[in-house]
Amino acid sequence: MILVTGGTRGIGSAIASQLRGRGHRVYVTQRAPVEGEPQSGLDVLNLDITSAASVEACVGELLRREGHLDVLINNAGYDLFGAVLETQWHEFMDQLDTNFLGAARMVQAVLPHMLERRSGRIINISSIGGEVGLPMNAAYSASKFALEGYTESLRQELMPLGLYACTVSPSPVATGSLEQSIREVSAADNPFAGRRAELVRRMRRDGLMSRTRPEHVAAAVAQAVHAQVPAPRYRVGSLARWIPRLKGWLPDSLFEQFMRRTFP
Repeated sequence: MILVTGGTRGIGSAIASQLRGRGHRVYVTQRAPVEGEPQSGLDVLNLDITSAASVEACVGELLRREGHLDVLINNAGYDLFGAVLETQWHEFMDQLDTNFLGAARMVQAVLPHMLERRSGRIINISSIGGEVGLPMNAAYSASKFALEGYTESLRQELMPLGLYACTVSPSPVATGSLEQSIREVSAADNPFAGRRAELVRRMRRDGLMSRTRPEHVAAAVAQAVHAQVPAPRYRVGSLARWIPRLKGWLPDSLFEQFMRRTFP
């Protein structure tokens, strides 16, 4: 039994589809209330990952229906663009609450059940932004850096008990949901607004043209689900594989020059 948060579109939908195709029973979540029959054979649960009560209700309902949960895939999230100075505090906190604390809430909710059964896997969808900070993207990088460190610690705690945690870190992914998943801060009149708007335009354009597709991310997730011992991290796409390596190989000053040329 597998639960994918935010699994009704984009990467989450591809993950759910691929795992269903491999014979798994898969539930996905969406924030808006579920009305009527789910589409395309999806088993859909209501979930607002920023609400502890909603998280508990979602996990409780799944366990009531199925009796067990084998794999949690924390996929729900979005990408907020805005310079630090122009990002309002509530925007910054909502980004952290959704991308990081939401995943942590889900882990806290499912772990007691997994520990009782001495079986389970937690797969957190991270990003290249969890290893390399991008300009105009500090809140997002903060959320994903936090998720990376959290998952590394969680993995070390769980492995002696026969449970596993890992991350899947993709390059920018070409999906039909980029307009929804890439968001901008609300500020307009400041020295960073023009540069930020241009970067968002480029990221949406380059995202649509990316060779990394949702099915590639889904394949990496499936690999983590089926591996006897999943790797700590699965990087998907050339940028996700090479930019962190360059960060490790190059002196800091040279890597900074590379990033400034790549993201002017």
